[in-house]
Amino acid sequence: MCGVLGILGDFSLITSKDLLLLLTHRGQDASGVLWSEDDRYETVKAMGSPVTLNIPNEQSNMIIGSTRYPTSGRKVSSEADLKTFVGPFNVSGLALTHNGNITNMPAVSSKSYDCDSEFITDRLAFHLEQNNQNLASAFQTLDSEVDGAYSLVGIHQGRLFAYRDPRGFKPLVFGRGEGRTIVASESTVIEMAGVRLERDVYPGELVVFGTDMSMESHAISQNETHSHCFFEYVYFAHPAATMESHLVYDTRFRLGRALASSFLKMGLETPDYVVPVPDTSRPAAQALAEELDVPMREIILKNRYLGRTFIAQNQEERGAMAKCKYIYLADKIRGKSVLVVDDSIVRGTTAKMIVADLKKHGATNVYFAVTCPPQNHACYYGVDIATDKELIASGTSLKGIANYIQADALIYQDMTSLENAIGLKDLCLACLDGEYPTEYARKIRKNIEENGASLDGRDYERSLG
Repeated sequence: MCGVLGILGDFSLITSKDLLLLLTHRGQDASGVLWSEDDRYETVKAMGSPVTLNIPNEQSNMIIGSTRYPTSGRKVSSEADLKTFVGPFNVSGLALTHNGNITNMPAVSSKSYDCDSEFITDRLAFHLEQNNQNLASAFQTLDSEVDGAYSLVGIHQGRLFAYRDPRGFKPLVFGRGEGRTIVASESTVIEMAGVRLERDVYPGELVVFGTDMSMESHAISQNETHSHCFFEYVYFAHPAATMESHLVYDTRFRLGRALASSFLKMGLETPDYVVPVPDTSRPAAQALAEELDVPMREIILKNRYLGRTFIAQNQEERGAMAKCKYIYLADKIRGKSVLVVDDSIVRGTTAKMIVADLKKHGATNVYFAVTCPPQNHACYYGVDIATDKELIASGTSLKGIANYIQADALIYQDMTSLENAIGLKDLCLACLDGEYPTEYARKIRKNIEENGASLDGRDYERSLG
């Protein structure tokens, strides 16, 4: 999972950096901006958030940018890593950045790549050379050889292009107006740029934009069904984002209503408060509180200067961040029964800490409700859960998870309610049910069943021969 941005039309580089900041929640490992200047590309990259990018106070009519969340390669640990681990990349006049994850790089090329964005840029540049620089033909060839998730923004022959894999795993939208075209991972970026949101890039569609505000659409590859990542709606995307014509906030509100029904069926004592874990679960907590006719109280406050613990790169870092991520209103907790609402329990690190902290502050009961069903399979499409063993639900019963986090009751969302709340039937639910929608991912699973999981590193980075 990364954030990608493309801008066509005279635009301030400083303002493009501000737009990229709106995608920091999609990746905080590193960031980069590339722009066209006098028939050459200039690039600035930095560790961490885009706020650290040292961009000149200039204008450009062609800009692409990214925030990085590493699902291939390793975490950026030094300035030296920025060159090959952080997009955008450019090869032979082509510039490109990417969101998603390619599962079969070792099967496609014997060359070693530090990240999948670099791999895609290199492969697409090769196919452009083989297809007389015809972008649509090059993408048709690229699609035939790669497996996984890839939403792309790039520059080719003075035009901006956007492409989304045939399954449509990751979001990609665009808007045009005021002499500019904006492409981004989320609609909030387009709206902040003062441009009207036009639509999603369709799965399997290549869209090419000209400087005269023209647009070409090419149907490169089509599937009868798509595989939109459900976790975008539950956790990743900004609540104000619109994806596939669905407002994320509304989806999360419906998830909360469904949780209320599950809570009532358990016959538990009505809590004094419904308490959201900031920030993703707030709409669901509001809906749950309304359905139960119980006040919602934000007695867990977030340290806004920390990033997302979920996308930290190791357990030690996640644990350290979790300890200083939240501030509690002790006077509102003491002697109260609380129903905590969170978007998910992945590894259990944060949930266990929150329950312990609430009880330490005097809560009499702590119920824990989760808008996402138990995740028990690794993700190969852009969420850095590389092996099943990282997921607490993969080897622990629901009762065992409740005991581990020390909750007085644990309420999980069920699969049917999840699908109904999102309102799309063609979802990727692989991390919930183990049904991987692409061929090579299924091959990875079969290899794990026959030979065991990778002892170190990600399952999909191991060559299957």
